[in-house]
Amino acid sequence: PQSIRTITYRLKTMTKTTTTTLKETAARCCKKVYIGTAVLPKPLFIYDHDDDIESKSGDDPPPIIKCATINPVEATDPHHSTPAKPTRYARTLFSEFNSLVIEHHLKWTPLVHSLPWPFHPEHAAAPPPARFGKYDFHHVDALVDYALLQNPQMHIKGHVLVWHVTSPPFLEDLPASQVRSHLKRHIFTTMGHFRGRIRMWD
Repeated sequence: PQSIRTITYRLKTMTKTTTTTLKETAARCCKKVYIGTAVLPKPLFIYDHDDDIESKSGDDPPPIIKCATINPVEATDPHHSTPAKPTRYARTLFSEFNSLVIEHHLKWTPLVHSLPWPFHPEHAAAPPPARFGKYDFHHVDALVDYALLQNPQMHIKGHVLVWHVTSPPFLEDLPASQVRSHLKRHIFTTMGHFRGRIRMWD
C-alpha cells in the first residue's frame, strides 16, 4: 500500500541523514511509535564477559556471568545493589528502545510457583510450594523500577496475565468455579500491584 511505502521511505530518509538510535527515529515519526524489546534481569544487573568495566584499585572485580538466561539473578539484589556503571545490555536497552516488555518473570507460574523462593543460591534447594494467592513480585519490581529510574517515560508492557502454558500446575486439580475465582484474583492482584507503572497488558 502507498501509506506503507511512504512510511518506509521516510524512515530510510531519516536514518540516512544522521546516525541515530531506534528510539530517536521513532520519536521523529508523525505518530507515536513504540520500539520495544523483552528484558532479562541477569544482563541488566550483572556485568557480562564482554562488558568494559574498570575495577577501582583495591575493589573486587565485578561478577562475571554469562547471560541470556531466564533464571533469577543470583549474584546481586537489584533493590539494594545496582552496577555503578550500567551494563552493556542496559546501555543498549535505554539508548535504542522506548518500550520494554516484562516477559517470563511476569507470567503466572513464575510469580507464584517456580521463581518466588530461590532468589539467592542458598534457597535453591527449597521445594516449590503451592502458593494459593501468595505472590513474590521481587524480580519484576526490580526490572520495572530500574527501567523507570533510567527513563521515567519508558513504556512498559506486562506479558502475560493468563496463558495456558504458564498457568500454575495446582489449577489442574481444581473445579471450574475455583479456577475462575483464582483467575480473577490473579488478574486483579497483578495489575493492582503495578498500577501506575505498567500501563499495557496482554
